[in-house]
Amino acid sequence: MKPTVTIDRLISRPVSADGSFPLPVAKLKEFVGVAWSIPFYSTAESRKVMPLLAVEMNDLNPDRNWWKKKFPGANPFFHHCSFLQYYVAFRNGQPVGRIAAFIDHSYHEPMVQGEIGWVGLFESSDDDDVASALLDAATVDLQQSGAVKIIGPARFNANGEDGLLVDGFDKHPMVMEPYQPPYYRRFLEQWGAKENDWYAFRMTHQSASAYMKRLDNMRKRGQDLEQRLARQGVAVRSVKISDWKNEVARVKTIYNVAWDTRVHPQFEQFSEEEFDYLAAGLKMIVIEDLVFVVEDITKPDHPVIGMSVTLPDLNEVVEEYDQLHAGYVPSHHTYGLSDLRRDLGIYRLLRSRVKNRQFKQCRVFVLGTTRKKSGIDAVLYEKTYLAGLNMRVQLGSGSQVADTNPEIYTPLSRMGTADITWRVYRHT
Repeated sequence: MKPTVTIDRLISRPVSADGSFPLPVAKLKEFVGVAWSIPFYSTAESRKVMPLLAVEMNDLNPDRNWWKKKFPGANPFFHHCSFLQYYVAFRNGQPVGRIAAFIDHSYHEPMVQGEIGWVGLFESSDDDDVASALLDAATVDLQQSGAVKIIGPARFNANGEDGLLVDGFDKHPMVMEPYQPPYYRRFLEQWGAKENDWYAFRMTHQSASAYMKRLDNMRKRGQDLEQRLARQGVAVRSVKISDWKNEVARVKTIYNVAWDTRVHPQFEQFSEEEFDYLAAGLKMIVIEDLVFVVEDITKPDHPVIGMSVTLPDLNEVVEEYDQLHAGYVPSHHTYGLSDLRRDLGIYRLLRSRVKNRQFKQCRVFVLGTTRKKSGIDAVLYEKTYLAGLNMRVQLGSGSQVADTNPEIYTPLSRMGTADITWRVYRHT
């Protein structure tokens, strides 16, 4: 007979009016560390890339009332949560799973009257009892807190990492792409039904060459898209990392306009604080050659009307480091020497790779414009392709692309193959 599964709720006051949730740092690290205890991630079949501990501790920290605010810092996403709870499952005193439940009062859906609850950050051993205990605990608490619909899994919402991996388990997940074991699908299908899917389009120089050749042929026929846009007062340029703060301030003005919930399900507008938090994290891995802004130079302040952000694949750096220094698991201390050694080692390797532009893979993280069907998207694809070619990038990933967004998945399907699928479920 199996020992009973017990569930610990880590947050003492899960209901908040101002989005601040007390969580001792030891409990936060306990929640973060569960991912390292999932047996599947240590198998030969797994392609899981474990996160940097310091980044994970900051991203998942909802408590901004500590005296030690610098580490971990508090993620501003939680400022607009009215309910949040972290759960850890135990058998025989050992962690065997985790889940988060939250209600984000800034998130709404047109056809839903009432609060929408989320489950996310789900991890479990291959044990139906563990998974059911976690999902049931989160579901009951959300319902008792007023949620009329519950969806997930997600790392907060579509601004982060959305959905459960259901196809592409043999593929290397790139930076900020979810990766979970195949058996999680069984748990979520017992819990709910499909809400929508998200795709990753994997692109090589060979698979994208026909699309790029078409653009080149248009140019030879006197139909150069970039020149046509220039005649309309539209200019495309690379960002200046040396002026990152001002670049971010300018791009911020269009982000919430260029993306909408009609074709981006689970999307929610960024607050100023959230956008700055994301931009500060991205600065560590951004390469100027892969980030473009589109400006309307007919107006005095040259407002930004589009942008494209392609990120070098941080995960290949983490994998390289972990292969050389195998056996890491988070220490028992708040942030121990082994934790610091791994994070700093990866950071140093990353800085060297970014400086020398030495990446085999990259991910198209954001691409959009407020002027639809203008040719701007195609110009951004071409510039990104040529920049990747110059850097000797071998594989690109356009993700996460919603199944409701033909404006993006149609051109990407002409450049690559949708060989990774993530699924969002709704509780039934």
